[in-house]
Amino acid sequence: MSKAVSRIPSSTLTSLLPRALNPHVAVVDLVATHLAAAADDVDEAKPVDLAHLLPYLGHDELTAVVLRAGHSHPLPTLRFLLALPPSIQPSPQHLAFLAHSLASCRHFSHALDALSHLARLHPGHDALPTLLLASPTAPHPSLPGLLVKALLRHARLRDAFRAALRAAAAGAPPDAASFNALLAALSRAGRFDELWAARAAMVRAGVRPDARTFNILVAALCRGEDAERAQGFLEELEEQGFEPDVVTYNTLLAGYCRRGRLQDALRLFDVMPHRRVPPDLVSHTILMDGLCKAWRLNDARRMFDRMVQSGLCPDAVAYSVLIAGYCNEGRLREARSLLMEMVGSGLSAVAYALKVVIEGHAKVGKLLTCLNMVAPLRKCGVVIPSQGYSCLIGALCDDMRPNAARGLLQWMVEDGHSPRVQMYNMIVDCFCRCDSPKEALDVKAEMISREVKPDYDTYQALITCLCRLGRSLDGQSVMLELIQSGSQPNEAICASLVCGFCKEGDPDRAELIVKSFVLDFQIHCNESYNALMRTYCETRSTAESLALQDRMLELGFVPNSETCRSIIYGLSKGLG
Repeated sequence: MSKAVSRIPSSTLTSLLPRALNPHVAVVDLVATHLAAAADDVDEAKPVDLAHLLPYLGHDELTAVVLRAGHSHPLPTLRFLLALPPSIQPSPQHLAFLAHSLASCRHFSHALDALSHLARLHPGHDALPTLLLASPTAPHPSLPGLLVKALLRHARLRDAFRAALRAAAAGAPPDAASFNALLAALSRAGRFDELWAARAAMVRAGVRPDARTFNILVAALCRGEDAERAQGFLEELEEQGFEPDVVTYNTLLAGYCRRGRLQDALRLFDVMPHRRVPPDLVSHTILMDGLCKAWRLNDARRMFDRMVQSGLCPDAVAYSVLIAGYCNEGRLREARSLLMEMVGSGLSAVAYALKVVIEGHAKVGKLLTCLNMVAPLRKCGVVIPSQGYSCLIGALCDDMRPNAARGLLQWMVEDGHSPRVQMYNMIVDCFCRCDSPKEALDVKAEMISREVKPDYDTYQALITCLCRLGRSLDGQSVMLELIQSGSQPNEAICASLVCGFCKEGDPDRAELIVKSFVLDFQIHCNESYNALMRTYCETRSTAESLALQDRMLELGFVPNSETCRSIIYGLSKGLG
């Protein structure tokens, strides 16, 4: 008898108990009571803590909780479901029912959260049929649109497209806002065939488009390089009673300019006032940019002046477009003048325009003029952008003016920028090329004091410079610092040290460097080997040169033509 009882599932046994003693019924009652109490709590965002009841919750109990509390207290129920551990998760039917209850209470953002949770937990589930059957009566009309938005939130564009078309065909189409979100996403992805299919489904379903719908469609036509069709589409919409706004016209203007159809853009610009849509700041800026790119800078300036005369205040973008045009044509005086006008107008976003002007001056080598412009701007409180400093410092280093570059680096730090190691390296390398190792070492020390770690390029420039100037011992000390920093020297550093010691008349130390590189770093530098052999053959006896050659062979070096020439020279010198 006991064996027979043991084979009966526990759920069957508990179902035989009276309702008051059934633990599964009790846990549902407890959870529902807590959710009802949470709905009356002042702190509505506070999650419902029912961790102690979770071991008693299964799928059936969760369904009972959703059916009991989800209709009358949907928001606490949603928070409860969202907080469930991975071991017990709501089903698509649970979340669809809850989304319906939330939408019925006009909690649309929370209904979207419920559907987004559904899309995340059950990515392979076809949610639309579940959603349409979530209520015994007709589903809330907002649910198909919210599902489309939830799928878009998870970048499931194809699923959102299919859901929108199927919902429209089933007589429950998404609303205009949801269709707009879908159309915009399809346009951004360049899926124009699907975009027009969604537009056709929207028309068939009788969903009335709004201004945003038409702006998205016009923008899609322009992005699809079909600006001519966009103009015809616009005229068709006007015949249907739609009145394009300035966003629509600006989209068309940008499409024309992008395709090089500047005259069409200018004609459309002139037509806008007659259609009771006066051009705004964006309209003028789009045409100014198109004129600058077409090398019609004087016309762009007239457009700028026309914009000001019409009462529009140029913003940083409008100024920057014209300033960039001046710099591209090498008209730096006009660019500087317009930049000063921009600063004087009180605009704070001058970083891009200032960077463009600095780059324009650096390109033609007018560095002193640029510095004379930057200095008073700093005194006026204008922060020079990091990219502008980088460009100017690089140009000064190319012009072999490291002290001026270092002064700019100090300005850069004072302006709150944090120079990177590459910028310090430009200045270190410039000092080294100018045979000023002391200043280069000072810059390295400055880097370390500012917690910028010198890298391999920093050390190689210093070692090469010191060895070239007869300070190979100092170069060796810098190499040891490089090794202590965790980096490994290469053949170029080996060659610099060996050639430096050889030139200073210390081939014995040079040989130690060659041996150290072979044994410590497994680097066989043929340039160092040949330089050492050449020095021995020129300054030592034939016997010493041949003995060195034997030691080099033991280290793994293989003689080449240059080695042979050095040995032959040493032998001929001995015979002479």
